[in-house]
Amino acid sequence: MARYDHIDFTPPAGVREEAAKGLAWRGEFGRGGTAVGVARARDLSNGTNISPETAKRMASYFARHEVDKQGEGWSPDQDGFPSAGRIAWALWGGDPGQAWANKLTRQIDAADNEGRSIMGNIERRSLAIDEVESAVPLLTVESRSEDGAEREWVVGYAAKFGVLSLDLGDFVERLDPGAFGIVVERRGRRRPLETRALWNHDPNYPLARYPGTLKLTVDEVGLRYEFPVPDTSYGRDLAANIQAHIVRGSSFSFTVPSGGETWSQEDGRSVRTILAVDSLLDVSPTTFPAYPDTDCKVAQRSYDAWRSASADVQRRQIDRVLQARGKAASLREYLKTHGR
Repeated sequence: MARYDHIDFTPPAGVREEAAKGLAWRGEFGRGGTAVGVARARDLSNGTNISPETAKRMASYFARHEVDKQGEGWSPDQDGFPSAGRIAWALWGGDPGQAWANKLTRQIDAADNEGRSIMGNIERRSLAIDEVESAVPLLTVESRSEDGAEREWVVGYAAKFGVLSLDLGDFVERLDPGAFGIVVERRGRRRPLETRALWNHDPNYPLARYPGTLKLTVDEVGLRYEFPVPDTSYGRDLAANIQAHIVRGSSFSFTVPSGGETWSQEDGRSVRTILAVDSLLDVSPTTFPAYPDTDCKVAQRSYDAWRSASADVQRRQIDRVLQARGKAASLREYLKTHGR
């Protein structure tokens, strides 16, 4: 449901009133609707939140039964009002319910499409402690006093500013200090930030969730995360492995918006600078902080597009030079022919 957290599934007043009317009609006239429709009307009239699946079923019901409006007894000025079809329609929320269900379906479809788009653009980057110099610990376990009791916290940096990444094949990367505006200033958030802390990016091993047990901050070093060690076997194992220096790296999953990066040539190397991150899916202590090829496909696509655009610009510049040279040669030949 996290994908749909921004959608309000609470029945509006008009929907509640129509469902209550349908229940009253059915009690009075003894017709219209099924047991499913009656149960739906009770939930709607009580203002009970519906599920995304129910929203889609409601939209489907209204689409199938739109034809019922043509039957006798639909309108108050017709004999047999309210007809069984009109009562059933009311049980599902009536015209307000139809408009609401169609709106919810559009929002759900948009969220699904956005989710698929995000999944295709997720990147992961790692911070290997052995390869980065730092004046502060980049991954550690701290003991803190809380309400008179000691509790262990995992504290780490998922990203560090001012350092170039490992070699990504054809290029390297760096993070701009303003890249995590969605954490610091809530800039660019399309929905509430719900970053998870996961063990090795595995959703089967959740450790914490922002803004509850997971704390995210951005300082002069980079993106810092911290969370209390969960009282689970894998949580305790993680803390022990960090303390034993077996787990020595962190990683984060993210997406970059359009315009959120720049490319340049520095010392003969292509450098991608990430200026903005528009979603921060997770931060993770990792056993193997490396850059598998699968984690760099999005950046590789961006690199290929930049190289192609750069080549096009270069070709146009060469064409202009050649055209200018051709015009100059033609002018010299003209002057020579005409004795000037």
